[in-house]
Amino acid sequence: MHVRRSRVFGKVGLVKLGGNNKQRVYKIFLYVVRICLGCIFIYSSIPKLLQPYDFLSSVYGYELVGAKLGMFVTMVFPWVELFAGICLVGGIFVSGALLASSGMGAMFSFVIGWALYMNLNISCGCFGSSSSELIDYWTLIRALVILAAGLSAYILMLLFRRGKSIPERG
Repeated sequence: MHVRRSRVFGKVGLVKLGGNNKQRVYKIFLYVVRICLGCIFIYSSIPKLLQPYDFLSSVYGYELVGAKLGMFVTMVFPWVELFAGICLVGGIFVSGALLASSGMGAMFSFVIGWALYMNLNISCGCFGSSSSELIDYWTLIRALVILAAGLSAYILMLLFRRGKSIPERG
């Protein structure tokens, strides 16, 4: 491993380079996905924690759960989002947080797809009550992107953890 001056930071910053170019690209991808997903989850959890009754109304709007399960989802889910977001941004328990983000992305995709299939004209509830965004196909695409990003980053994390090198095509 050697150290080279960063083109991005000029003379100020140094960047450690190790492995082949493809591995560096994957590490950068993993970092960007981790920070972006973490910020999204933190940003979306705060309004749900501050206004739980509004979030409960959104949960009931999907018509998938009853009263008790709806209360459970309202009490637990924002904390899972917040914890996963903090872990992703802070770089702690990253593989578990990526797995949780993939699970949340799958759940988002399912419930939004269900709402579209049932022609429910409801607010997403994704970013609190201040977001009166109605569910549409763009909402579903956003959920699928969260799922794909979390899952691909999790798989890359597993590859790096097992020490497998990612082959360079040339």
